[in-house]
Amino acid sequence: MNVQTAEETAIQSLAGDAIARGSDGRPVLIGGECGHCGGQMFPRAPVCPACMSEDMRPLELPREGIVYAFTTAHVGPAHWHKPFMVGYVDLPNGVRVFSHLRGEGLRIGDTVQLASGELGRDADGMPIMSFVFQPVERA
Repeated sequence: MNVQTAEETAIQSLAGDAIARGSDGRPVLIGGECGHCGGQMFPRAPVCPACMSEDMRPLELPREGIVYAFTTAHVGPAHWHKPFMVGYVDLPNGVRVFSHLRGEGLRIGDTVQLASGELGRDADGMPIMSFVFQPVERA
């Protein structure tokens, strides 16, 4: 029997099949890779935007990247925590991901890592979860 925690269910309802749990239990983004030209993308698409091939397959994306650009939003959906940061993260495989960001003092060029985070609470008080990028924690 496959049992999901409330957090895993919430993550899937907001991010769909764009996020999964890796074999190490940490979140991983699922992008797409073209079987014809090798192009990689996020989010996954049914047709390759580079060569128009329909030979697309899921691809686990790197968990770390570099902040390309970001902004702080002070207005957003009613149940989201505000203000919140969103921006673009460049992954080492050339894919650029639009994502929620968290972390004090975040700057363009910082190295960030994938995590799951609470974006707010729904009308029933349940967490609204999705993927976020945050500053890398080095041991």
